[in-house]
Amino acid sequence: MLLLKTMYEQGQKKGFTWRKVLEGLQVRKVSISFNIVFFILAFFLAQVVLFEASVPFFLPIWALVNLRFQRFLPWTIAGALLGSVTLGLGQVLIHAMQAMIFPLYLKKFIKKIPLPLFVLIDVICTQVIWQYISYAGSIPGSVWLAIGYEGVLSLFMTIFLFQLFLPLPDFLHRRWTAERMGAALLIGALVLTGMSSFTFGYVSIPLLFAHLIIAIAAAVGGVQLATVVAVLAGTILSISKLSFSGMIAVYAITGFLAGLHKPFGRLWQAFSMLGATFFFILYDHTLPLDSVYIGSLVTASLLFFAVPSKWIKYLKDQLYPDASNILIRRQKWMTEKVNNQLKEFQHFADFITRFISDRFDSRGKAQKEQSKSFSTCHSCFQYEKCWGEKSNGIPLLMEQWEDETKKSRIQLEKKIQYKCVKPGQIIQELTEREVKRKLNNQLQHGKKMYALKLRDMGNHMSDLINNLDNSMTLYTSHEEEVKKKFQQCNIPFFQIDVLNIAVGQMEVVCCLPVESKAKMVGERLILPIFYELWKEPFEITSMKELHHPYEHIQMTCKSSVRFQVTHDIYTSSSRNTIYSGDAHAVFSLHPGLLAVILSDGMGNNIEAHRESRRVMHFMRECLNKKMDPETTMHTLHYMMSLQDDTDSYATVDLGLIDLQKGELWSWKAGSMSTYLIRGNDMRKIESKHVPFGFLPTFTIEARKVDIKDGDILLMLSDGVFSSNTSIEKQEMYYQKILRDPKMNAERFVKKLEETYSLPGDDRTVIFMQVKHVVPEWSIFSPRETAKFQEKMVH
Repeated sequence: MLLLKTMYEQGQKKGFTWRKVLEGLQVRKVSISFNIVFFILAFFLAQVVLFEASVPFFLPIWALVNLRFQRFLPWTIAGALLGSVTLGLGQVLIHAMQAMIFPLYLKKFIKKIPLPLFVLIDVICTQVIWQYISYAGSIPGSVWLAIGYEGVLSLFMTIFLFQLFLPLPDFLHRRWTAERMGAALLIGALVLTGMSSFTFGYVSIPLLFAHLIIAIAAAVGGVQLATVVAVLAGTILSISKLSFSGMIAVYAITGFLAGLHKPFGRLWQAFSMLGATFFFILYDHTLPLDSVYIGSLVTASLLFFAVPSKWIKYLKDQLYPDASNILIRRQKWMTEKVNNQLKEFQHFADFITRFISDRFDSRGKAQKEQSKSFSTCHSCFQYEKCWGEKSNGIPLLMEQWEDETKKSRIQLEKKIQYKCVKPGQIIQELTEREVKRKLNNQLQHGKKMYALKLRDMGNHMSDLINNLDNSMTLYTSHEEEVKKKFQQCNIPFFQIDVLNIAVGQMEVVCCLPVESKAKMVGERLILPIFYELWKEPFEITSMKELHHPYEHIQMTCKSSVRFQVTHDIYTSSSRNTIYSGDAHAVFSLHPGLLAVILSDGMGNNIEAHRESRRVMHFMRECLNKKMDPETTMHTLHYMMSLQDDTDSYATVDLGLIDLQKGELWSWKAGSMSTYLIRGNDMRKIESKHVPFGFLPTFTIEARKVDIKDGDILLMLSDGVFSSNTSIEKQEMYYQKILRDPKMNAERFVKKLEETYSLPGDDRTVIFMQVKHVVPEWSIFSPRETAKFQEKMVH
């Protein structure tokens, strides 16, 4: 047992050690990768041979590592030393001399010289000294030319290396530009020239990598990039072997054909590369298109199939970034950031609204539970007589005084004088208490009004951000859905633009070919597709033939409103004057939303006319400015309760009819009921709130009623009700006469005048009929009856 335990502990320690090693490798993977890269670069660049003489690329890699990547200097030295040894001891000494001169660049007076120029000077000076010693002071002209080539090539190689290898943080995170990618390709091609001796059977490593890079370039950038990469690789590989400059054309055609077949997939790209090679085998027998070249090409094609698609996609995103996607991602990031701040603001607005609303009932209860007795009564010797168990009726008189209007209070004040020894002080305290109560009510309404406005402002900001978000993301996704549907139904199109996605206000623009039967295709195919996508009826609102920038038909489709409301209004004044105490308005907030307002001012004089007109005008302006109806009602109530004439008030009946969903939203403040007649049934929407400016309340509730085709809506003022007959009987009569299909507002009022004794008051009736909207079929028209006659065969 002890032995098993010991073996288990050793296994655990061993596993723990391996895990530590793997974790260490994972942490140091960047350092290890850079060490390997610089080792390989230094090894191959140190033995590059161009023009069969120049070996110029040790010093540029040495300068790069010394100035930017000193951590990887040991592995760079090892790679450079091994590469130099393969060319001989003399090359090792030349590279050592170049490395010894390079530290002079760190001196202040020399650092003003550009680094590529200093590398050129270092290479030339070292080679002049070495060749002068080698040729005993008599250097041939060809050698001088080779020294010049080596200096110029080292200058450009320094530029390319520093362009490719940015400082470490930027190298890992900065986007790959076309310049960096070009530098990487050039350096890679030069590294391949250093691999010329790496041939295994029928596969040459330089040729393998060259064709693999060409195939990947064709998959990433198509013809343009593949041709450039192929020409660059062919040029450098041909320069390393001067006798085969004709291979440049082979590489160029290979890249061109590979890029040309990019849309057809990797298989066709591989066959096109092989096809270019076999064409040149038949065309020119002098080219070195031997079995090694063909074996390397076939191996590269097979490896090309193993390259992950995500690598190709990454390279494509780096070289050809989609600007629209970048803008969408940036817009999405900005929208999310602003949304977070907006949500905090919205939570604050909701908190304030709830906090104030929750306090209304408690304050109302506090007022009711307030002591009924007065400070004047506490100092009176008849306190027990008035407020005791056997009260003389003073508390009841005071409650009645608070509930009555000014005109009715005169009789109550006389009764108080008979029973109270201090009637003047009591009446004064009653007046002060009433003023305080009104001020408190106004204060509460003011607080709630501002809280609701704060909430509305948050809602407007939220809608704005949603619109910005929708315009960048949702519209794009909707357009893609429409395009897919069109492709599935084989509907030809040039472009699809979704301009609006709001319910009831959707708008889509389709650009179709001129030769297509646009109207028939639109009504029989496109409109059903839109309905299937968004469950909303559409109609074609315009169709234009345009010739710029190309010939096409532009068809605009918009939401088709489900319902329409026709209205008839009858209004009259009690004194047959041009002004009436009633005011009304019927207007559209947008094509799918209809607003109906009916206001009745106090009385039937010019003041009532002005009051109702002011209320109606204020409501209309607020609704047109997209203010919430509840906020509008509270704001109006607050404004009217602050006026000097405390007896002035007005009723408001507000109805919003959603023509898209078929809904009626009703807000009432002291108004008469709204009647909905559907066949033999009648539904009544009653008011639970008092008029504006009179006994203010703290809540305005909305009622929602569904409407259907054939419904009749009736909004009216109190002038059409008789005081001699119960309201229930009058409503039953309404239900009876409204079944007449020829009924309108004027006939309705005349019928009531004939039947009942109506008061001498202003009268207003808004008579509305709801109907379904049926789009007209504009392509086919009914034919003559004779054309449809069929003969029966017996």
